[in-house]
Amino acid sequence: MKTTNAKLKSRLEQEARFLHVSIPYDKDDKYGLISFDNGWMTELECEEDFVPPMLNVETQRLEVTVDLKERKVVDWIYDEFIRMWAKVCDSGTYTLLDADEKPLWQINGYVPNAMIPPYEDGFGDYLELTIEQDGSLPHWQTIPDFSDFIKDGEAPKPIRTNKWQHAEDAFYDVMSHKLNNEEMKWLLQRLMAKYTLTPKEILKKILY
Repeated sequence: MKTTNAKLKSRLEQEARFLHVSIPYDKDDKYGLISFDNGWMTELECEEDFVPPMLNVETQRLEVTVDLKERKVVDWIYDEFIRMWAKVCDSGTYTLLDADEKPLWQINGYVPNAMIPPYEDGFGDYLELTIEQDGSLPHWQTIPDFSDFIKDGEAPKPIRTNKWQHAEDAFYDVMSHKLNNEEMKWLLQRLMAKYTLTPKEILKKILY
C-alpha cells in the first residue's frame, strides 16, 4: 500500500495541473449553507437578481476549475471580487485534471481541505473561495497538498470542463424556459467582456 500511495503521490505531483470543484446549489437555501459577499460584507445572495457566477445552470451546481500552478480560476468571466463560504459536507465532487484537462483522480464526498481553504478550519465540511477580480486565488497554497486525494480519492468519472459549457447550458435552458432573460443577458454581457465577442459570435461558438 505504501508503494501504491508513493506512486500515486508522485503521479499527482507531476501531472495534476487543475482542480475541478463541483458542489450543489439551492437558490432557495433556507439554512444559510452558502453565502456570497463582495468584500464589503454585502450579502450578495440577498439581492433579488443575484446569480452566482460559478453556477452551471444545467446541473444547478456551483463549479469552478482552478489552475493549481497559477492559483487562478480558469476562464473567470465575473470580473469582480467575490467570496463564497459554503457548508458542503459530503456532497461535493473534486477532480484533479492534467494539463490537457483530462481527469486524473477524484474525491466524491468531503471537502479535501488539505488543498482547499479554509484548510484545517474546514474539517472536511467547509469550503471557502476568495476570488479576486482577475480570477486569482490569493489564499491558495503555492504547493498543492494532495494528501486527501491519496487517502480518499478514486478513479475519476468523466466531467465537462469546456470553457463554453456554461454558456451552452444557459442557451439550452433559455430554449426550454429554465433560464429567464435577465440571467441570459447577465451571462452574455460577461462573455462579451471576457472574450471581446458579439452575442452572435458567442452563440456561433456555442452552437458550432
